[in-house]
Amino acid sequence: MNSYVTAEISASAVHSNLALLRGCLGPATRLCASIKADCFGHGSRLLLDVIAPLADMLAVTLPEEAVTVHRLGAELPILSFISACAYGEPSQRDEAIEELIERNIIQTITSAEEIPLVGRVARRCGKQAQVHVKVDTGMGRSGVIAHEAAEVVRQASDEPGLRLTGLYSHLATADEEDRSFAIEQIDVFRRVIAECDGAKGLIRHLANSAATVELPESHFDMVRPGVAVFGYQPWAHAGGRCPLRPALRLTGRLLPVRELPAGVSCGYGLTHTFDRPSRVACVPTGYGDGYLRCLSNLASASVRGVDVPICGQVSMDLLILDVTEVPGARMGDEVELISPEWASPRSVEGLARLAGTIPQEVTSRLGSRIRRVLVD
Repeated sequence: MNSYVTAEISASAVHSNLALLRGCLGPATRLCASIKADCFGHGSRLLLDVIAPLADMLAVTLPEEAVTVHRLGAELPILSFISACAYGEPSQRDEAIEELIERNIIQTITSAEEIPLVGRVARRCGKQAQVHVKVDTGMGRSGVIAHEAAEVVRQASDEPGLRLTGLYSHLATADEEDRSFAIEQIDVFRRVIAECDGAKGLIRHLANSAATVELPESHFDMVRPGVAVFGYQPWAHAGGRCPLRPALRLTGRLLPVRELPAGVSCGYGLTHTFDRPSRVACVPTGYGDGYLRCLSNLASASVRGVDVPICGQVSMDLLILDVTEVPGARMGDEVELISPEWASPRSVEGLARLAGTIPQEVTSRLGSRIRRVLVD
């Protein structure tokens, strides 16, 4: 545990975001909160009780994540986007599938070959495995090819060890300004539903965060917002018009302040040179805690309300700050590294822009050494 660095996670922000997302839905549309990657780095242990009252289902990526969430006491249905069928050893695979069945975790079927594997284990347990079939409507990543979906749905329905309860796909470009391909995917999904005789009795779901807010035609029976639950806009062109509240504030503490003369360089590779006598201090965190190395010489922090530059390379365990413009800066002062204010250069979106990446990467990289606390 890195006692110098604290991630403050706002319960009221997450609650507000879920209420806002609920407001985008029709009264019969369910909300499945995607809490994969430990709630996108925010901490499932902290947030499960905050999220559950405003969600109808939870979703994660890996079987192990699903088991962890179930062990935390989740009472909502849990969907695992990946089944345990690809585990290497057959005995290990069957054991993992059995645990998912025993915990009534919903498994995803992405190919016909998974059906007998899951079905056989379920029949051996004397139970049915609850499954959703995932269809590839054009993203080209995973799922049953669209024109084969009706046959796979039929096979899953006919397997006595399975209880098919859902049909879904995933959008590739809903967060882009040009959503023409997303509209095509919605149309493909509609065709698949029709070919499955309307997918009667199945929960049909497609929408991610961006589509939940901006593509109501993609809502079907359920939506699956992820990063928006935690207050971040995956669609850069939105310009803040969706009033989500960022849930994360990341802080550290200054180590002793040092005086350096002009002309001294700092950090690995000596990539920054001080052009004046400067007061500098380190914060004991870095890419080992998930603070992106590509933010070297680009990002800023805040000390006593003053923006200060991060100088030199971000190393595994240390950041170097120039605190010359902060009167009285001293060891132990709080340093804000990530701000919950949308307009701040240290917002998750702001850091993502500097790094040339997306908000999801900024938050999900935050490591296990970081202390996480729930605040209002």
